[in-house]
Amino acid sequence: MLMKLNINDRAALSIKNNTKRIEIRANKEDSKRDYSKLKRDDVIEFTSDNLGIFYVKVKEVNHYNSLDELFTLEGTRYTTSSTDVKEEAIQNVSKLDGYEEAIKKNGVYAIHIEYLYSKNTVWEELYEKAKNVRNPRNISGMISAGGVGAAILTKNHNIYTGVCIDTASTLGMCGERNAIANMITNGENEIVKLVCVDSKGNIGSPCGACREYMMQLSKNSKNIEILRDFNTKKIVKLEELIPDWWGNNRV
Repeated sequence: MLMKLNINDRAALSIKNNTKRIEIRANKEDSKRDYSKLKRDDVIEFTSDNLGIFYVKVKEVNHYNSLDELFTLEGTRYTTSSTDVKEEAIQNVSKLDGYEEAIKKNGVYAIHIEYLYSKNTVWEELYEKAKNVRNPRNISGMISAGGVGAAILTKNHNIYTGVCIDTASTLGMCGERNAIANMITNGENEIVKLVCVDSKGNIGSPCGACREYMMQLSKNSKNIEILRDFNTKKIVKLEELIPDWWGNNRV
């Protein structure tokens, strides 16, 4: 499930910086949103004035009868972006429009979240993940790995990474296919964006085998956006790299 919520800029920045990991919400009578329906691995689309649209994954949802109970059990370190003092945190949340009455009637939710990415900086974030996953090393006398890194963003807003594995007898795989294997292992098959970073930190392009592999994943694979230039943010769609694909009528 995807739930769309507004959030203030201070809280949004704290979430992106990983200093706020719990969002506090209450079910108000005039709202169509029911936070009790949120489950683990659901995605929340937050919108803030400065950060814009960004996504988080729900890790856990806990219901409490009062703010005092919530802050006693959850603490203040990751629940609030304004204060570490419990009494002040209770006052700040109670001041929110309609929250005091809603909490008295319906209780309050502590939604544990994990930051995924921001729409405004998604290419930068994918690049950093692809670059950082690299770790060039020799696995054995016949296998080396980690020279190239890849990061893929899926339709479900998840990011998966992988590194190239080079072996004797052509048994290895590219970083893109390694990331795809990670994605498939986690139950997904539809890619939205891809970034590949070579051993020098430059943007790379998927080889012919990776292009073919991606095209076979989904009928929508032709629309996968691939970063071609980090500075200009130039992108190319997969169908431009593999025109007149032979399997168009079979996916």
